[in-house]
Amino acid sequence: MFNKAMENVRLSPIVAISEEVNKKASETGKDFILFQRGEIGFSTPKYIVAAMIEALNQGLTKYPVSGGHIKLKKAIIHKLSNFNHVHGLEPENIVVTHGGQEGLQLAFKLFEGKKAVGFAPVWSCVLEDMVPYTSIDFRQIPLTGDFSINYDLLEGEIKDAAFLYLNTPHNPTGKIFNKEEIENVVKICSKYGTYIISDEAYERITFDGNEHFSPMQLDYENIIAAYTFSKTYAMTGWRLGYLVSRNKKITNLIKLGDYTQTAGVPTYTQFAGAEAILNTEMEKESLDSFMTEFSVRRNTLYEGLKAIDGVKLPIKPEGAFYIFPDFSEFVPKDIDKEESRLYIFHKLMDEGVATVYGSCFGKYFQNNLRFSYSTTNLEQIEEGVSRIKKALHK
Repeated sequence: MFNKAMENVRLSPIVAISEEVNKKASETGKDFILFQRGEIGFSTPKYIVAAMIEALNQGLTKYPVSGGHIKLKKAIIHKLSNFNHVHGLEPENIVVTHGGQEGLQLAFKLFEGKKAVGFAPVWSCVLEDMVPYTSIDFRQIPLTGDFSINYDLLEGEIKDAAFLYLNTPHNPTGKIFNKEEIENVVKICSKYGTYIISDEAYERITFDGNEHFSPMQLDYENIIAAYTFSKTYAMTGWRLGYLVSRNKKITNLIKLGDYTQTAGVPTYTQFAGAEAILNTEMEKESLDSFMTEFSVRRNTLYEGLKAIDGVKLPIKPEGAFYIFPDFSEFVPKDIDKEESRLYIFHKLMDEGVATVYGSCFGKYFQNNLRFSYSTTNLEQIEEGVSRIKKALHK
């Protein structure tokens, strides 16, 4: 009776894991080290909050302009030019969305029912929400052991695909696909006219001199890029993002989809977003503060896990705020696949450490776990590593 696409949509397993943690904490009284959520724990910078309050005081509470207010669009163009080195864009190339997630969902909706591909591991919301909602036949292309791209596999799948979902910096691995890798991917896609949906949510969270390179910098029109204020500015609950394409037919369709779905983002939120971008002095101050803390957390967690014999760390994360180690050596060989994919997850849960098991991110990397350090402070990370050692050597 009801739409099968709607019935097939599921909440992210990460939500279920968080609920399980809350239940166990309530039942046992145990405190948990929370590595499972990918939400920044910092408060939204005060200069952004003040800008929204000012917009409210100005009475900017009426219906928003479809597709986004010109003030925010001009700020975005300024940011894309100065940070992303993407030039030649006009307001019509941009659609303001309810977070980057709505932008991605609308982009997927453009290709409803078609074949698409993406690198595995894949962000869980793509698999659980966007793919079933749009009835897309989604093929997973596994990254190599060190999270590099197998171009032969990519080309083999891309030939009859409508689009490639590309996420960089990458959730859950922390990998940044560099300029050469992005150029190779775009070259293959352009050979077959395949569209690219580029998820660049973590563009400003990069380490050790690594830089984010957007495919939008290249001369290929069939790119739809999704951005968000959530990660850069700790604005997760504000639900503010934007979608960009050089192809104005795409952005016009996305604007219509956004109007149909939500009728636009509140104007006062957009004014706060414009201030977030344009007040470069305060932006730098807040970002520097975030990144200083993230760097300490990343190094501590990485070195702590690396010191545990048997834990494999293919790379030191280059961006985002995740580590995706392999625990294969600790999984018994004589248990079935369903039990094995949750084996380490449950061992750590029993010691009060909450993570996300690898199968949340697709059918590969089943013995990996994702650790997020977006909300865990240094003391919690050190305690978490101590508990992990204890759990693994029981």
